[in-house]
Amino acid sequence: MPWARSLACGTPRYSLVGPELVIEARNRLKLKFAMPTYEYQAVDARQACDYCRQRFEFAQSMRDPPLATCPRCGGAVQRLISACGISTHGSERSMLSDRNLKAKGFTKLVNEGGGKFRKVT
Repeated sequence: MPWARSLACGTPRYSLVGPELVIEARNRLKLKFAMPTYEYQAVDARQACDYCRQRFEFAQSMRDPPLATCPRCGGAVQRLISACGISTHGSERSMLSDRNLKAKGFTKLVNEGGGKFRKVT
């Protein structure tokens, strides 16, 4: 069950959302344990609270079973399929350069027209 504890200014603030622990000190240093984030939404919007009526994210291990109930109101929720976040280092242009593609083992073909392709890398 998610919990949160806030103290006066200048002391650490602890909050647990799923298994993710965030520690914020006065200098705003954040320490996070990375866990996958899943999206959930209420099965029946008429019987849901404001939190689960809209989509909400919940960080949990891949081994954990999906949530069956909302952590705030206890209403039925379902896990949604959503796009994963992909981080790329560098621009798209440099990632798709002939030199980079060849270094990664890809083959690039250029359409010359008439059903003919020329190998570039």
